[in-house]
Amino acid sequence: MKTLNRREAVKRLAAGAAVWRAPLSAQAQTKLPNIVFLISDDHSAADLGCYGNPAVATPNLDRLAGQGVRFDSAFVSSPQCSPNRSSILSGCAPHTIGTSRLHSPYPPHEPSIVEMLKQRGYYAGAYRKVHQGEVFDRRFDFRAGDQEPFPSFFDRRPADRPFYLHVGFHDPHRPYRKGAFSPPHDPARARVPDFLPDTAAVREDLALYYDEIARLDSQAGEILRILEKLGLAENTLVMFTGDNGMPFPRAKGTLYDSGIRVPLIARWPGRIRAGTVTRELVSSVDLPVTWLEMAGLARPAKMQGRSLLPLFERAENGFRETVFAERNWHNNFDPMRAVRTRRHKLIYNARPELPYRPIADLEASPSWASYLAESRSPAGALRPHHWQLLAPVRPLLELYDLQKDPGEFHNLATDPAHAALRRELEYRLSDWMHETQDFLPPLYSGYPASRNPGRRDGA
Repeated sequence: MKTLNRREAVKRLAAGAAVWRAPLSAQAQTKLPNIVFLISDDHSAADLGCYGNPAVATPNLDRLAGQGVRFDSAFVSSPQCSPNRSSILSGCAPHTIGTSRLHSPYPPHEPSIVEMLKQRGYYAGAYRKVHQGEVFDRRFDFRAGDQEPFPSFFDRRPADRPFYLHVGFHDPHRPYRKGAFSPPHDPARARVPDFLPDTAAVREDLALYYDEIARLDSQAGEILRILEKLGLAENTLVMFTGDNGMPFPRAKGTLYDSGIRVPLIARWPGRIRAGTVTRELVSSVDLPVTWLEMAGLARPAKMQGRSLLPLFERAENGFRETVFAERNWHNNFDPMRAVRTRRHKLIYNARPELPYRPIADLEASPSWASYLAESRSPAGALRPHHWQLLAPVRPLLELYDLQKDPGEFHNLATDPAHAALRRELEYRLSDWMHETQDFLPPLYSGYPASRNPGRRDGA
């Protein structure tokens, strides 16, 4: 592949972004809504009070959900940090823009939501973790480190321009240490997911995870109070989400719902009815398309998402038929792909000869150590479905009925009664891989004459 020098990259970026250039007068700019985007680090949807976990203290985010809309079926493009964050910035699957490998920098020639909004007059700022490389950081007008206080952005922003503020919290990423939040969470009250053994070590690990979630909640509350104090809340869309699932075995780094289902909350006074809840399938790639439409900009042809504005304004059935997710290199090359409908999921393990291996930051975790210790104990706490994680190999395909089996423990891929469903999901996944220029060989390279491999399946 030819490597672009910096001048070529900048020229290509400018040419791609020129489609969205639409200068506005200062008066027109002030009417555009501000956007505040908050994103947690390694945080599953289940672990907020407003998502049904009373054991974790999240009053600010719970209040935000009560003032806006809570998405109960929001999914990431990848269960890994930087690949999914690139989807939020580009509106594309990670493999489409070459960011599917963990720590891959955002390509300099690829447009992003940041400069698109800037060309519309937005002042763009970022705090803490963006995770797209130092070159990408220079796309922001304001870039703050971990210790810079939140008011500094609001002090420096031009008062006559709308703004886009991107805040990447480090919580609840590992490693965990005591003292992140006071009072600390009680391990006895932790809600142990079905995919983890219920041991003292796992409960203590979950309590520390909750402490970091509570800490990020308090920091999110600080930003929300600044908006109120400055009179900016009424004209500001605030969105909160997670970059991937919780950093525990069978979650982060996997394509099970525990790895790809994340919280997504939006508040926009006057445009979103308070207390709204939707179960419509949404994806990370939908976020930048939504922000562009808010700013009066058309969706670029390359973006694969859909605007969420219809879900802000009214209930909509069938917003999406499917969402897709991928995992590639983390601490090893273990490529997987998944297609999920509201009821079913198909996972394609492209290297089925590999056993499950937790990603690097989980290998030393107390929860994984407890998992292994229980497997060696004759009277251990592992239940039959826990042993699947310790199998020496994995199936090429996994098919789950999420209505009957929300934990994704009973693989139906070889069940003759589900053969037609499996084949349909195989086709849908292969179609998506073709359309989005996936480097991984799809399940099928040819299709029956009755099918149209170019359809988008609700994407």
